[in-house]
Amino acid sequence: MIHAVDPRQNALFDSFAGIFSPLARKRVEAGWQGTFRHVILALLPVDVLAGAFDPALGRPTKELYSMAGLMFLMEFNDWTHEEAVDRYLFGQDVQYALNLPPSQVSLCTRTLERYLELFRQDGVAMRVHDEVTDHLASALELDVRRQRLDSSHVFSNMATFGRTRLMGVTIKRFLTQVLRHDAAAYAALPEALRGRYAPSEHGLFGRQGKDAESRARLRQQVADDMHLLVERFADDAAHNGRSTYQALCRVFEEQCEVLADKVSVKAKTGGNVIQNPSDMDATYDGHKGAGYQVQLSETCSPANEVQLILCTQPETAAASDDAALPGMIASLETRDQLPGGPDTPGELLADTAYGADANVQTCAEHGVELVAPVPGRSPDPEELTLADFVIDETTEEVRRCPAGHAPISSAHDLDTGKQMKTTVRVTQH
Repeated sequence: MIHAVDPRQNALFDSFAGIFSPLARKRVEAGWQGTFRHVILALLPVDVLAGAFDPALGRPTKELYSMAGLMFLMEFNDWTHEEAVDRYLFGQDVQYALNLPPSQVSLCTRTLERYLELFRQDGVAMRVHDEVTDHLASALELDVRRQRLDSSHVFSNMATFGRTRLMGVTIKRFLTQVLRHDAAAYAALPEALRGRYAPSEHGLFGRQGKDAESRARLRQQVADDMHLLVERFADDAAHNGRSTYQALCRVFEEQCEVLADKVSVKAKTGGNVIQNPSDMDATYDGHKGAGYQVQLSETCSPANEVQLILCTQPETAAASDDAALPGMIASLETRDQLPGGPDTPGELLADTAYGADANVQTCAEHGVELVAPVPGRSPDPEELTLADFVIDETTEEVRRCPAGHAPISSAHDLDTGKQMKTTVRVTQH
């Protein structure tokens, strides 16, 4: 049974009367809590959540607007599941923001996780971002014609493995499933192999030597074990359809190769490889590590009192920035909620990684001027660049040189985004 209370509907009785002092009530009404309750809450896709439940049968759902709002706030504030439940149960300012009468709150972590799963389905989270952002941009009358594009690395919430441990953990998880579902097949495997992966994941290879020769020998042994298991169960329908076997095959293909019937570990794998069998989509960036990255397009017009991220595009960490621009332009063109039409900017600022000629032409076809440095020669690692200096995020003026000295003078043009002139005293060692 669906339980949803439209926040635009006035209540006969004020649930928060007597909860807040007059000063506290004034603060929450003027703060983010009031904005969330009176503007954002009604925009959330409660209809999608409601579609997962029978409209008349069964126990009543949690109040759906409050649950959608809680998931929004949880991600915005980076709360854990336990923290989100605590704020829902005990945080009176959060209850006010969610239009949730304090006397009616009840929630456990397992229920929250069930609603989170619904929220992740069918692009609901992206719909929330787009609709809330467009509404806020329209209400704030933001100028969206000038935007800047960049990517940000996102670390996955997973353990970081070296290559040997990655292969070992993948084998361990597959063997656990074989033992659970087919004890005879497990017992038929070589005893030495079974013994190597009998310890817990944290205890794998704990007694192996730490010198380079021992590590190389262990890695080769693990590669041979992986190849044996891939071949042994390749035609076994009882096991080759399991996700753990699929992970086994993929990790082996990415990390190893077979030449003249001899298994060897690849010297280099590149970044587009599994980092942990618990997160099959996470890859590796050579500069930033394992995880993902997200492309972000943000307004940057000086006329705006605030700037908003208008468009996001999640990617694996191994994806290149130059290939992301066409997709970002296409995503922005589908957004037509602003008074001025689509969110496609007239001018898009980006760094060198986006400045390929093909991207310039793509932008021109959509009426967008791409402003990005022209790719050139690789910089001298000993040569100082602007990235070596401490820059004030608000004024974008130089605050410190690499040696820690304040500039003698610094001038910056906010309209063009260019550093006009900076005189600093640099000490090199």
